[in-house]
Amino acid sequence: MTSNKFDQAITIRASYAEIYNEKIRDLLPDEKTGAVSPDQNLQITDDQRGGVAIKGLTQQVCDTEEEALNCLFEGQMNQTIREHNLNAASSRAHTIFTLHIESRSRVESADKVVFSKLHLVDLAGSEMTKKTGSTGIVLEESCFINKSLSFLE
Repeated sequence: MTSNKFDQAITIRASYAEIYNEKIRDLLPDEKTGAVSPDQNLQITDDQRGGVAIKGLTQQVCDTEEEALNCLFEGQMNQTIREHNLNAASSRAHTIFTLHIESRSRVESADKVVFSKLHLVDLAGSEMTKKTGSTGIVLEESCFINKSLSFLE
């Protein structure tokens, strides 16, 4: 999304990640293949500005509000969900939708750049395994849900 303001050029990029069983997965499709890999394990790193980044995470440029919403909806379709006794579509992972906002002065030098991030976090709920009747993979996922919170620190 680019601003119409004369003195500022604003670029917005969207990314969407999932923390599932202590692994970080990109929920937006790869630009080359158009697919989302279920076997990803992206790594958390420091970025050039001293912040935190996820190496290899897709950042799609959004020129309109509709494009940003499409990223959100497309990522939601790729989330890991399972059925148990209390919920037919239980989220099995924590998700983070991020808008990366870059504002550049068109008038002053190129060094006048402001970088911002807006994180929207959806935490997977932990449930009591006795009530859900969870067994097998659903039980294993339940154990990882709380452990994965440490990634969000």
